[in-house]
Amino acid sequence: MLLICQLVAAGAAFVVNILAARALAPSGRGELALMLQLAYMCSLGLLLGCDRSVVAVYSGRPARLVARSFVRLLTAPSSVGLAILIAVLVVPLPGIGSWRTGIALTLLFAVANAFVRAVRSVAIAAGRQREFLGYTLACESLRLVCIGLLFLGGNTSSTTWMLAYVVVGVLPTAVWITRWALRAAPDSTPASPDALRAARREGLQLLPSSMANSGMLRLDRVLLAALASTAALGIYASVATMTELLAWPLMAFADSRLGVWREAHDRGTLAVRRILGGVVVYCVAAACLLAVALYVALVPLLGPDYEPARQLVLPLVAASAVFGTAQIVVNLLIAVRRNTMASVAEVVGFAVSIVTYVVLIGRYGAAGAAYGTLLGYLACLTCAGALLLRVRPARRGATAATGRGT
Repeated sequence: MLLICQLVAAGAAFVVNILAARALAPSGRGELALMLQLAYMCSLGLLLGCDRSVVAVYSGRPARLVARSFVRLLTAPSSVGLAILIAVLVVPLPGIGSWRTGIALTLLFAVANAFVRAVRSVAIAAGRQREFLGYTLACESLRLVCIGLLFLGGNTSSTTWMLAYVVVGVLPTAVWITRWALRAAPDSTPASPDALRAARREGLQLLPSSMANSGMLRLDRVLLAALASTAALGIYASVATMTELLAWPLMAFADSRLGVWREAHDRGTLAVRRILGGVVVYCVAAACLLAVALYVALVPLLGPDYEPARQLVLPLVAASAVFGTAQIVVNLLIAVRRNTMASVAEVVGFAVSIVTYVVLIGRYGAAGAAYGTLLGYLACLTCAGALLLRVRPARRGATAATGRGT
């Protein structure tokens, strides 16, 4: 069910990306991409890792309990975010000028996106994936309607397009959270302080991994705007938004199978080679198909201003395939109870990404960001793979020793 949700979101993102590229000049498309990426990264700071810890702590509990608990966990961080937003609008801060509205919308979307991620976590923890599909359909339908109206109306303001994202983030999310929080449930026991503390504590433990993962995904856009230009970011983001679709099914697959893999590991039956073999076959086939399709259709879809984007197709398709594979390996590390190793792999990838972006973007612009992304993901995959190889022989030895002992 999570995979279906990802496919729905991917299809909508593909259409929205084409409309944004057609309506906005590369510089305007870059401004929109910059606001979105900053908002996504800020939302992780508001979540404090709870989008992952809540799933572990509240697994199998009623949606009402999980939703109320998550709202309590997000209340203080969201209040801080909204307070900063009000300060941006009210306080005469020097240097922000025309960016004041954009910054305010970015902060508002960051708060909204924290609750968007909360809806996904509640659905997974409470087993409400079918309802999450309904939520996804509502969000993406509303997104297509809002963006379609902006496109047909000839709107070329990046802040107005950002406002559409805020509306889409707020309305369906408020409805689903409220429905779950007010729903009657057989187990109406309020969230215990111990469970809330456990969710907060484990969230903080997972925060470095979440920030590193998001850094690998988002920092390229931020640094490209800072070290090159928003026009270069607009060209880069238009391609990256489409190539990232290759990795989305792998990420959904990894999230949905994590519990199954852990159970299989505990039984000594986790088939790592078979899992990775299937992932490699998918990546090779999907990457070849996507690369050819994008190279041929990119300019007809986005317009002649995006002709330079063709040189980004191959490295970004390869980067997406590598990233998806890396996420599978990282989740396998979590499945075999090596959370620290999983965090190390993602932090290594993040560190390599920073270095390569700083070195390559200033010299090669969008192409430097594309190859920096590929190198960062390769570093994460290499580190995660090496750590997983270290774990597997030890596990097999432990299983054999246990068998001889019995």
